[in-house]
Amino acid sequence: MRDPFNRFALRYLAAVVCGLALLLLHSTAQSGLPAAFVPQCPSPWELSKLAFWPLLAAWVLTGRLGRERRTLLQDLPAAVLTPLAMTAACWGLAAAGGNGAASLAVWAVLLAAGTAFCPDGRKHPGLWAALALLLAGLYMLLTFTPPGWGPFVNPLG
Repeated sequence: MRDPFNRFALRYLAAVVCGLALLLLHSTAQSGLPAAFVPQCPSPWELSKLAFWPLLAAWVLTGRLGRERRTLLQDLPAAVLTPLAMTAACWGLAAAGGNGAASLAVWAVLLAAGTAFCPDGRKHPGLWAALALLLAGLYMLLTFTPPGWGPFVNPLG
């Protein structure tokens, strides 16, 4: 692993707790800016919010711990690649007839993999920053105007 295990464990725990908090806030944030942070339906795109925002929050909570401080640029690849992998995995799972419990397991595994194995964003800082801003903007926009196709469709109807 790229990080010492203690830092990985704290980052993963922080991301899981933040993701579960967002999931619990689902029924309270149905409109306005808070709705962009919380999944509005069980579509693969909306569920991927449980990877993007919690990974950024985990950096805020754990980035300053220890002697070796982590810059946000180091964690941006995980914040970009993990939600995209989650969207693809949940879309495949929905196509195969999977259920919400399986999506939760996929979320937990992908958060761990993203936290442990994503590349260091300092090699291409402009690229990762642009992709993270684009993804955040898409979450803001597509929460309120979701397309009616592909990973944006609510599998429950």
